[in-house]
Amino acid sequence: MADINECVPGRQAKVLSSGVARVVGKTGHIVEVSRVRRPPTGPLKDLVTVDVPGHGEVVLAPGDLELV
Repeated sequence: MADINECVPGRQAKVLSSGVARVVGKTGHIVEVSRVRRPPTGPLKDLVTVDVPGHGEVVLAPGDLELV
């Protein structure tokens, strides 16, 4: 599991768990790291966008990644 402070764009990350079964276990590059509120009154969420070759970009929580 990765911490939001360790997730830097351009770094490689392995997907540990995801709602998309064919992405689990694959390695990709981190594209974007963000903290968002959805809805605007909701809690703050950390999100990491990973570009997985052969699939495209997947948005995950930092806890669903392992940094390589």
